[in-house]
Amino acid sequence: MANMNIRTPRFYVDSISYRLSRGVAQNGVYDVQGTSTGNNLVGIKSGGGTEADLFDMKPLNLVTFDTAASVASKADGVVLSLDTMGETSSKHSFVAILNHNLVTATGRFKIAASDTKAQIEIFDWHASATKIEPTEIINGDTIDGSSPFEVTPATDGSTIVKFAESDLRYWGIQFEGSDSDNFSGTDLTVGCVLMGEIYEMPHAPDMSVKRAIIFDQVDIVESAGGQRFGNMTSHGRTASSTSKSPFTTSTVAQQVFGGRIAYNLNFSYLASTDVMPDEYDIYNPADDSTVEDIWNKTNGQHLPFIFSIDKSSEGDNAESEHIFARFKQDSLNMTQVANDFFNISMHIEEEF
Repeated sequence: MANMNIRTPRFYVDSISYRLSRGVAQNGVYDVQGTSTGNNLVGIKSGGGTEADLFDMKPLNLVTFDTAASVASKADGVVLSLDTMGETSSKHSFVAILNHNLVTATGRFKIAASDTKAQIEIFDWHASATKIEPTEIINGDTIDGSSPFEVTPATDGSTIVKFAESDLRYWGIQFEGSDSDNFSGTDLTVGCVLMGEIYEMPHAPDMSVKRAIIFDQVDIVESAGGQRFGNMTSHGRTASSTSKSPFTTSTVAQQVFGGRIAYNLNFSYLASTDVMPDEYDIYNPADDSTVEDIWNKTNGQHLPFIFSIDKSSEGDNAESEHIFARFKQDSLNMTQVANDFFNISMHIEEEF
């Protein structure tokens, strides 16, 4: 897909940052498994960031892993362990790896899940762990057709994969070398890791969609003589040979579109069950609604998320329909227009 055609939107909302925002401690819950003799695990390079940086929702804040040092030793890799906190029927259906250099580092990744934590904390996992079979959304061009379903991106950048919803508690993401199980001599870098449940709006927005490209980091100053001068603190997305904004494919700054993409979306005649949860006294992850799966889990405009303007845009060139975004509004207004049917509006802006 391409051309940024506006169809039915899809939201990729991160459950990790949601839990961290609600008081869950990162350490011991969302971890890079530590190195020890003989266990084939690779850790974060000295001075290369921290575990918390992987989950800070700042994709340009890179974490560097000491993979180049393990080039001579096959079958070394990085293992991330993620705990969904035992929420009853908590569902997950996507993983996103933002701003990675897996091609330059000659790497790939795979995913597993289990209700036993120890099974996903070791390299290549325990035989009883469930090997997750993903399909490509963005930049997951080669996926091994048999367990353990290794994902090899085609380019450095950002990758999203989806899979059948699962409520298993513990999740593991393993980064490993793809050249005869070796990494290259360049250390693996990752900007941000997201995992959560995909939510698709029940139907497309009204025809009155507004899309804008905003240069809001430009300040114009006028002198006493009437001359005007422009000061630009940021032109928007960034790109280089070692780091790039989410869903940018260029490695040259001059080939990146500037400005911040923004959407004003109105949705009419949504069923009340698609807007509000069945019960509002306790969050139920088994229920699906706009408030439960989007508005509550981003804490309104507090947390960024991944937004696609077209749920069918997957595979080659799908980057154009995706943005790393945040709600601009601080309230989700719902207007009842018929018995048990509501209109809502969303203002979404790209995040840098």
